[in-house]
Amino acid sequence: MLRSIAELATYGTLATLLLAASLSPEAGRVASSASTSDAASTQRTPAVTIDRGALLFATKGCIGCHTHASFPSARMQVGPDLTGVADRAGTRVAGLDARAYIRQSLRDPGAYRVAGYSAVMPDLGFTDEQIESLTAFLLSPGR
Repeated sequence: MLRSIAELATYGTLATLLLAASLSPEAGRVASSASTSDAASTQRTPAVTIDRGALLFATKGCIGCHTHASFPSARMQVGPDLTGVADRAGTRVAGLDARAYIRQSLRDPGAYRVAGYSAVMPDLGFTDEQIESLTAFLLSPGR
């Protein structure tokens, strides 16, 4: 148990360093090798990205309960494995596609239960932007 807690702390430290490295010195703008001229690229709020979603997955504690192939050292599994969740999410609730299902699950963690898991996902208070980034990460091909 202590080893798992130490691993989670290491992930959090690494994720913080990665986040700091991804920000440019200009008031937290996301660094990018691509140059764009649209208004979204000049905003001072972080962009919704797959990488930001992966970072949130690690730092907000998702890896404390869920396994995912992007984090092979995470071993604690209280909730379902989220590797390839994009392939399953669209079939879980009638009328909801995968994106809507994942968003709803993040906004209202108690909305859906996966058979075989008794733990209730806590409400982590995600912002809309965080939900979009996590959704992008979980829906990305090969994730």
